[in-house]
Formats: sequence, structure tokens, C-alpha cells
Amino acid sequence: MSEPKDNEVICKACEKEFKTDRQLHAHIKVHDLRVVGYYQKYYPRHDLHDGKIIKFKTKEQYFSTDFNSRTTLRLWLKNGDIESSKQYCEKVLVERKDKKDLIYTPSQTEMRTVLVPPIQYYDEIFGDYYSFCESLGFKNKYEKPTEMTTGKEYEKPQYSIHVDTREQLPLTFDDYPTEIKTLSVGDYTFSEPKLTCNCYIERKSLADFISTLSVKNFERFEKEIIRAKEMEAKLIVLVEDTLNNACKFKYLPYISKKIKVTPEYIFHNVRFLIQKYPHIQFLFVKGRGESKRVIKKIFFSGCLHKKIDLQYAYDLDIL
Repeated sequence: MSEPKDNEVICKACEKEFKTDRQLHAHIKVHDLRVVGYYQKYYPRHDLHDGKIIKFKTKEQYFSTDFNSRTTLRLWLKNGDIESSKQYCEKVLVERKDKKDLIYTPSQTEMRTVLVPPIQYYDEIFGDYYSFCESLGFKNKYEKPTEMTTGKEYEKPQYSIHVDTREQLPLTFDDYPTEIKTLSVGDYTFSEPKLTCNCYIERKSLADFISTLSVKNFERFEKEIIRAKEMEAKLIVLVEDTLNNACKFKYLPYISKKIKVTPEYIFHNVRFLIQKYPHIQFLFVKGRGESKRVIKKIFFSGCLHKKIDLQYAYDLDIL
């Protein structure tokens, strides 16, 4: 059975109509069904690789994925013929574009936080992910990343990295000078904005990142993003943990079990912000030491951060 039509909220067990999914989900208890069982019974969907029923986390997730894990996705792509893989990869992007009203080519962070083939695979089978997305009607913010070179002009004695006064446990940069300043947005910026195209970096632990993207703090964070836009600044949110860990933070021992929000909710907000505000990027790196290295490389590469997807560059060991 296919996915429910837009605005159709009808109980398949008794044909009773409701105004919202929430009302429907409360009602199905009278049929001795949980939400998971209801959708798996009346809208069964199966993993394309092994045929197992798709696991239900949210309604959106259930109807937007064809696999239960990246392992079965990878095996299906590996074992199938190239034309089938191409057709599937195109379908994935077209459906996401139409259902989500996407304007911009999905970034590495967007692609890695949903169960779809990674950008690397699109590059492999289509030659260039960005050219392919453009052919489907997406607008490219970035181009395929190449080597990030750093310039000697950033090593002049009059330059420094500015650190916000509110930054706790500020980073130090291997004999490179820093100055404590009150920044309007972010935690780090370069002393000469023109050399980095007005780039600001906001550093966060994984716990800070989760809190910032949660219900209570989301509106305040969005105001900061808008403030950066008004400054004609580029804002990079740098999270000191891997993207893999961030996607499964509920299982990490160093993340409080009191956190009720799910990774699905957090990354739904991340994807929303990336599409709404083209001047923001999210970048996940392997800890505090990597933060120092990456911040320097971003600043010392000038305006290259405007042209490339930093998470993709990091995953390719270019950043």
C-alpha cells in the first residue's frame, strides 16, 4: 500500500477521518495498535536489499527511506547493476527536492543524516555530483572541493585570530596570536575580515550543539544566523565530534540520558537551516585538537569556504 496522500488522515482500521496525525495516533489505541504497528501493518515498506520491514522512528522517516541501515544500502548499490543504481540515486534527489521544496543542492551534512547514497557515490557514478544536481534543477552553492592551500599573507605580524569574550576554554593556535574581542556572532574570526570574506566560526561541543538545535534554544540560534546575514558574514558551526557520533548521540555515554530530543529531530532542524540560510555551514570534526587545525586552515585559505562544502572537504581529507 502506498504512502497516505497529502492531508489525508484516515484510520485504515475503521475508515474514521481525523484532522491531524496526532489525533489519528491517539485513536489507533482503540484498535490495540501502537503507531509503529499501525504503519507497518497498513503501509508496509521493506528494505530493498534484504526485504525486512522498514523500522519506524517517525512517519517522515518511515516513508522517506528504503533501507534499514547504511550497510544494506551499500550492499544493494554494490550488488545491483549500474543503471538501476543511477535511476535510484536520481529518484532519491528528485523526491527530496519535490517533497521538501529544496532549492539548493543537498550538502554532505544533509546527505549523511538521511539514509541515502553519499555524495562520494554520486561522484563515482555520475562524474560530478554538483553538475548532476544542477541538471535536476537544484541551485549549487558549492563546487567540487579541491586542495585547500594556505597563503603566507596570513602570517603577517599585524594579523591575529579574534576570540569572543564569552568563549569558555578558548583555543590556542600554535604560536599564532589571538585577541579577546566582543564578537556579534560566533566565537572566532580573523582580524582582517576582507581576507576571509567576513567568516565567523562558532565552536560547540556535541552537547552544546544538541542544546542549541533543541526546541528551547532554536529560535535564539536562528536569530544569530539572521544577524550574521545582516552583517553579510559567513557562519560556520564547528562541532567537536564526528558526524557519525552526532547522528547516534542517544547511545553515547558522555551525552546525558536526560536529553529527550532525538537525533532525527536535531538533524531535521539542521537540514532546515542549511536550506533556508545559504550563508551557514555545519562542520563536524574529531575533537578539540582538530578544531584548532581546521579553524586555522579555514581562515588561512581565504575565501575558499564560500566555494566548497566544508564537511565534504573534511570527509575527503582535503580540509
